Amino acid sequence: MTTTAVLFATLRTQLQDANKPGLAGVRALEGAAQTVDALEDAVTLTEQLGATREAARYGEMLRHMSGGDPAKVYAAERAARAEKPELWAGVYVNTEKEQA
Repeated sequence: MTTTAVLFATLRTQLQDANKPGLAGVRALEGAAQTVDALEDAVTLTEQLGATREAARYGEMLRHMSGGDPAKVYAAERAARAEKPELWAGVYVNTEKEQA
């Protein structure tokens, strides 16, 4: 079973146990809160891995479209930054080559 499947199974059990009276129900609810936190972390990690793979795919497409020429890649980046600067807010710009 995947990590998320295990976490969901655990959460289902904890939610059922939360109906128990007294301290057992309270502990089950506390455990459920921790499980929800773990699920949120797992979802965030999955989203990050998906974004990383997507970025790698786009990088490979760009490399093929440019014929491997770094000048074409830099020109494409500058054009993209100029056309949609809001997408590039906070993204590092290497200006070392331009200053030299």
